[in-house]
Parts: sequence; C-alpha cells; structure tokens
Amino acid sequence: MKVRWHADWMGLRPSTTRIPFRYGKACLVHCPQLLVQVSVEIDGRSAEGFAGDCLPPGWFDKTPGKSYLQQLEEMLATIKAARDRYVEAFAAGEDFFPGWLRLQQEIDAWCGELEIVPLLASFGLSLWERAVLDAACRAHDMCFADAVRGNLFAIDPGAAHPQLAGTTPADWLPPEPLQRIAVRHTVGMGDPLEWEDVTPSERLDDGRPQTLRQYIRQSGIRYFKLKLGGQLDADLARLGRIVAVIEAELSGEYGVTLDGNEQFDDWEQLTALLEAMEADRRFSTLWNNTIAIEQPLPRSIALERPLDSIAARLAEKPVIIDESDGTLDAYPRAIALGYGGVSSKNCKGALRSLLNAGLVQWAASEYPHRKQLMTGEDLCSVGVVPVQADLCLAATLGLSHVERNGHHFHPGLSYLPPASQQEALQAHPDFYIRIGDIVSPRLHDGEFSIASLHCHGFGFDWRPRRDDWQAPQDFDWSVYRQ
Repeated sequence: MKVRWHADWMGLRPSTTRIPFRYGKACLVHCPQLLVQVSVEIDGRSAEGFAGDCLPPGWFDKTPGKSYLQQLEEMLATIKAARDRYVEAFAAGEDFFPGWLRLQQEIDAWCGELEIVPLLASFGLSLWERAVLDAACRAHDMCFADAVRGNLFAIDPGAAHPQLAGTTPADWLPPEPLQRIAVRHTVGMGDPLEWEDVTPSERLDDGRPQTLRQYIRQSGIRYFKLKLGGQLDADLARLGRIVAVIEAELSGEYGVTLDGNEQFDDWEQLTALLEAMEADRRFSTLWNNTIAIEQPLPRSIALERPLDSIAARLAEKPVIIDESDGTLDAYPRAIALGYGGVSSKNCKGALRSLLNAGLVQWAASEYPHRKQLMTGEDLCSVGVVPVQADLCLAATLGLSHVERNGHHFHPGLSYLPPASQQEALQAHPDFYIRIGDIVSPRLHDGEFSIASLHCHGFGFDWRPRRDDWQAPQDFDWSVYRQ
C-alpha cells in the first residue's frame, strides 16, 4: 500500500463527565476531545480518513508536579510533531508499512529530542496512523477487519519482530470479526457501589445507572476491571465491598481483571496483597475468576526485573503490561521477563496491537507452561470515532470482552451537537440508543452489538462536521488551568 500525504487538520471539542473518574493519582472531570483528519492518496486513489481520542490527565505522562494544562500542551505538541514526521515520511509517496515501521523504531530518539515519554510519542503517531488506515479502507471500499485479513496494509510481521517471520496477520486472527463484545466495567477508586454511597447532592436523574449494583441489575454486565491503589489495607477494604456487591448479584458467574495502574513500588508489595487475598475466604471466588493483573509496577522499573519472585504466587494468572507498552520492542522484552500478556489500545497504535497479537500466539507456543493473552482496554474513549474504531480493532482481534464503560463517566455523545448525535444514531442503530436527549451506546445483557461498525473505513460510517470543531489556538483552555 503506497501512501502520499496531501493535507491534514486537527480540531477539539470540550467534554465534561457526569461522574468524576479517579484512577491512580488523577481525577478526570473535564477533558478535551480531539479529532484529526487526513487527505491522502492511497494507491493512486484520493481519500480522507479520521481518528480521534480524548486527552486525559495523568496517563500518558505521570511525572509528578505537572499540571493538567502543561500535560495538554505537551500532548498537542507531540501530536503536531508526529504529524510533521508523517508528512516527512509520506509527502513524496511511500509504501506505508516500511514508513510506519521506521517511525516506530525512531521513537526512542524522538523522545530524547523532545523530552517526552515513549507512551506519549506512541499516542501522537497512533492518531495519524489510524487516520491513514481509515482512509485506506475507504479508498478500497473495505471494512477494517477485511483489510487486515487481506493484508491491504502490506504488514510484514517479520520486519518488526523476527519471531513472526513468514507470517501475516491472517495467520493468528479469527476468520471473521466479532459482531458482539461484552463490556468489562471499570470500577474506579471513587465509584459508588451502592446507592447509599451517593450523597443526595450527587444523585443524578438522567435515566442512567450510577452505582455498581445498578449497572449489574440494569445492564447485565458480568465482566469487571477493578482499580487497585497499591495501599494494602485500603485495597482489601475496597475489594471486599466490591465482591460483596458482585457476588450478591451474580454469584460466581463473572470475570475480573485487577488493574495495578503503576501503583505498586515492587513485586513484594503486590505479593503482600495476593497473600492477604489468599488468606481471606471472601476473595476465593474473585481470585478464581481473575483473568489477569494489569501493570502493577511503574513503567520506569516494570521491565527491569523478571517475575521470578512472584511467579509461584501467580499460579496461572498472567501479569500484563499496559503503560509499559510504549515502544515496538516493549512486549517482546516483557515476554522474556515472564510477563503473560499485553493490552490492546488504539491510542498505542492499531498496527502494534495487531503485531502484539501475533506475539501472543508465538509466546504461547514458545512458553507452553506460561499463559499468554491480550486484553482490550481504554475506558476513556467515547463515540463516535474513538470508541468505534477501538471496538472495531478489538472485534478484529477476536477479544470477547473489552474495558468499555466510558458511558458511565461521559454522558454518551453529549459533547457533540444534537445533529451529529442523530447522524451517529442513524448510521449505527445497533450500537446507539437515545437516553433522554442524549445519544449513548446501547448496552444489552452486558454486551454491545457492533455489526454496523464493520462498514467501509475504520469502524464508523459517520462524517464529522468540521465547523463543529475548534482549532487548538481557538479552543478555550481556561477550565484546565484550575
């Protein structure tokens, strides 16, 4: 696939959560939503493509002391710098995958040059990557899943990872994309579990569940992602309350992932939590139903020490990387240390997820005694473009459940004008529903129906109105200075 870059554009809209989202040391209340557009020539055919994401505090870069506004300035600067690198790589026309691979391999040097963390560099590059993939699918009248299996993007796995030489993505992907995906409901550090946890002044009357118990009863969710804080007594107390709610509603029929969110100082601290859980009969079913433990250690040290000291305690529960997955070689390094998997997130790069899925299969064969898996993550992505493209990727990978309850924190598509909301509903009536005056994802029996996302393009048959978005220099940044 040959790509020639013609033009691009970037716009922003403000969004406000209905419920604050607390993760790690950050709390998300206000968040800009970003959209990028590219005009490119794909194999001689002109096409436009879109990509989008939110710009959250304290995830890409968790350096202490940085204000949210400073983080936003660095995110935008990184996205603009990534755009410049894409223009340089494809202005004259070049085969896409070799150009993409070269940009991935240059991340370390780029991070040193701009003094940014690799995860943020990956995010900047991923936005333009996704927009090009969307344009390529539209130029060839293909849905993303068919484009990947037919190798429209000319992915050469062996060029990225020698372990995958002689393969193509079709060798490890399911023959058809999923039509339904279960929601793995994140329970944040401050999320209300029972109605009594919500003070009268915080109670909402917007037709949506507000507490964990309400979500289980009204939405039928059966997968959960439980945030850990790295403080033993507080984590045990919080997990005890969560388990009481889940098992009262679902008995033992549920699955969970435990998200360390970089909050543990070392393996010994995580071991202490697991030993305490093992000694407490309240957590026996929870541990039996635990699918994976996500990124317990900070990325600065997570890939320095092997998991030998904790391997016996883990049994068959894989520890996976998330924030550590900032470069193309991160997951192979993690496998060598004893990690059992990696997360898929569009914000880290769709092609990286596809290649990592191949490494999951390779590692499972190479280390048959050790479980390997890929999980679908990224709560903060909202509709239309971000959440649908990420669900499209997850469906292509065959991930049966995905962390995907941004609708709990963000009130549906409320950040978009009413006309755009209605167009999204008309384009994807299986995925959206109107709740009051707001178009929102439709959750039934704990699952999303996503057949309509397998349309021409990268998961969305909806065209943003450029006039609805503001250029960064015209955007109101005042709320983020607080």
